[in-house]
Amino acid sequence: MSVDHQKLAAAKLWLISPPPAAATGQREAPRDLPYLSHALYALIPIVDDEVERLTCDEWWRIYINEEWFDAASVPDIGAELAHVTWHLLADHAERARDQDVDRSTAALWEKAADVTVSHTLLPDKLKPPRLPIASELDLPEARSAEEYFALISRLPPKSEDGEGDQGELEPTDGCGSGADGLQRRNEYGPDTDIGAVSKHDATEIRRKVAVEYDRHASTRGAEAGDALRWVKRTLEPEVPWEPLLNGAVRRAVGWAAGRGDYTYTRPSRRSSSLPGVVLPGQHKPVPRVSIIIDTSYSVDDNLLARALGEVDGALVALGVPGAQMTIYSVDAAIHTVERVRRAKDAKLVGAGGTDMRLGFRGVEEERPRPDVVICFTDGDTPWPSSPPPGAAVIAAILGRRGFPLPSTPKWATRVECLVDDRWARP
Repeated sequence: MSVDHQKLAAAKLWLISPPPAAATGQREAPRDLPYLSHALYALIPIVDDEVERLTCDEWWRIYINEEWFDAASVPDIGAELAHVTWHLLADHAERARDQDVDRSTAALWEKAADVTVSHTLLPDKLKPPRLPIASELDLPEARSAEEYFALISRLPPKSEDGEGDQGELEPTDGCGSGADGLQRRNEYGPDTDIGAVSKHDATEIRRKVAVEYDRHASTRGAEAGDALRWVKRTLEPEVPWEPLLNGAVRRAVGWAAGRGDYTYTRPSRRSSSLPGVVLPGQHKPVPRVSIIIDTSYSVDDNLLARALGEVDGALVALGVPGAQMTIYSVDAAIHTVERVRRAKDAKLVGAGGTDMRLGFRGVEEERPRPDVVICFTDGDTPWPSSPPPGAAVIAAILGRRGFPLPSTPKWATRVECLVDDRWARP
C-alpha cells in the first residue's frame, strides 16, 4: 500500500498557494501560507491503517490512514497536515518531557497543546472540528500549552517512586509522539531506514519557518494567533537567568582571586638564586564578597531566594573555603549587617522604600574592602555615581517577564532575574 502522493502534494500546495482573486474567502480556496513550505515538504508519509486519520511522530513522519485519506477532500487533508505540522514546529514533544508528561497525563497534555494549535489555525479557517478551543474549555485565551496543561490537569502529582506511567500508547491515542514525546506501538524509532528528520534539522526547519512567517505576517496583516509567540521564542530565545547569574559570580570571584598580592611572610622560591636578597612571594587571599539586598515591599521573596541560592551554588562550585560574606538588608535605610557563610542564611528586614546607595556606602566603609559586590534589587532605586573602589559589581535585577525594567550603571554587570506571571487555577 502507498499513499496517493499526487493528492498529498495537492494538499500541501493548497496550504501554501495564494487563492485566485475570485475565490478569496471561500472555504475551498487555497490558504496562502507559503511560510509552511519548509516544514510541509520535510514530512515523511507512511501508510498506517491503525491510526484514525493522520498522526505524526517526533521524527517528522506522518502516519496516514489510507481509507480516510482516499475519502477526504484536499482541504480536509490540508487542515490535518497543518495541525500536525504545528505540533512539530512548536516542539510539543520536547516540551511535554519538560512537564513530565507520561501515559496517564498524555491526553491532557495533547488537549492543552491542541488548544494552542487551534488558536493558530482558526484565523485561516484550518481548525479540524474535533480540536478544542479555549472558550469551550472555559480557559483564558492566548496562553501557552504549559499554562493550559496546568489548568486542565490541576498538576497531578508524580507516583511515589518518582516515575510516571511510561506504558506504551496505542496508535489511536491522540496526535502521535510528535505532540507529546511518547512513542506509539505503531511508530518507528529514530534509527530506521524509513527516514527521519534529525533534531538539528528540525531546529533549522523551525528557524526557517519562523523567518518566513514573520515576513509574511508583516505584509499580510492577518491575526497572528499563537504562532506569533512561537516566532518570537524561535527567533529570540530566552536564556535562563540562573546560569547567567552563576557565571557572573564565577567570573567576578575568579577575577578577584587572580589578582593576588606580594608578601614577605612567604618568601619567593627564587630567593635562593640571589644570596642575601629576600624576594617577596605571592599571596592570593580568599575573595571577600558583600551582598546588598533590596528588602523593599516590591521585591518577590521567592525569586530572591532562588537568586541567593545561585550565588551560594557558584561559591561552592568555585571551592571558596569557608566563604563568609557580609549581607546588607536595605530599603530606605540599612536595617541589618551580618556575616554569614551562606547567602540564604541571611535574616532580611525591611519593606519600606528603596535606596541602594546606602548599602554601597556601607560597603565602601568595610575594612578590608570586598572584592565582589552583588546587589539584588528590583532596580527602582538611585545608584551611586561610581562603584566601590577595587570591587567587581553585579547588579541582579529582580522582576517579571514582559514588564519594563529600570536601567543600571554601566560599571555594574547586569543580570536580569525574571519570573513569569502565572494564571491562577480556576
